[in-house]
Amino acid sequence: MACDKQKSDKIAGEMCKEMCGYMPDTLKAINELNPNFMELLHNMDHIMVVDGALDKKTKRLMALACVAVRMCDDCVYSQAKVAKNFGATKEEILEAINVAVLTGGVPCWSASKKAIAKLFAEWDQ
Repeated sequence: MACDKQKSDKIAGEMCKEMCGYMPDTLKAINELNPNFMELLHNMDHIMVVDGALDKKTKRLMALACVAVRMCDDCVYSQAKVAKNFGATKEEILEAINVAVLTGGVPCWSASKKAIAKLFAEWDQ
């Protein structure tokens, strides 16, 4: 499935809009380095940006716990930022990290602390 750079940029812009104006660095890199993947990624990501049986905020909090368990600090920031954009509170974000710690161990907190501290520092700016 070929996707030209112009189409890839349009898809990236749509994804950014769907995440309340935020584009994670990972998504920027995918768009730049592997534009053919953007269309598939957008199609797969659709479930995360619409309300269904679970609202999109809850889905992002679940994703936050998952990436914390995977100990991906860049991913923690991105999922927490989008969860915030979808209305998550600091308390909800911390609770999602607590769930990750309970299921994945204390290293999840170590992998998440910088990303959560960065987000909370930006919170009221």
